[in-house]
Amino acid sequence: MKDFIPIIYKDMCPNCGGEIKSERLSRGFLCEKCIRIIEEDENLCKELKGGRFLEICKLWKELSQFNDFFIKTLGYKLDSLQMSWAVRFFKGLSFAMLAPTGIGKTTFGLILSKYLIEKYKGKVYLLFPSQILVNQAFERLIELGLSKKSIIAYTSR
Repeated sequence: MKDFIPIIYKDMCPNCGGEIKSERLSRGFLCEKCIRIIEEDENLCKELKGGRFLEICKLWKELSQFNDFFIKTLGYKLDSLQMSWAVRFFKGLSFAMLAPTGIGKTTFGLILSKYLIEKYKGKVYLLFPSQILVNQAFERLIELGLSKKSIIAYTSR
């Protein structure tokens, strides 16, 4: 039973900014032009025509894949601070990881590097402030399964 008169709102679709029926808007859906199927359990979108919501769906998919990779590699999931760094990274934002020793900055960076190398077959450049940290990162990447041939460690010497 509907409690309201159906209305079409102009410029209110959360994705494309186009027209949307009041029933869809009240339920948090997108307009019929943008989306045809919403998986209720996962709250993920399919068959989008494009727009802002599609970017959010792609971001959450990438974050989910990275978190799964993190779990597969280390046996535990990203913590909340690492997840916030991942969100910034996958959104393409510039940021600095400022946190006390032992929080997981280096672990995050190394696992992210491995993920990018394996998924996108690209190159990753990591900078460390000391020779000791370069050596530790090199050894850790080998422990994580990268071959010595795929890692080049430059020093100031």
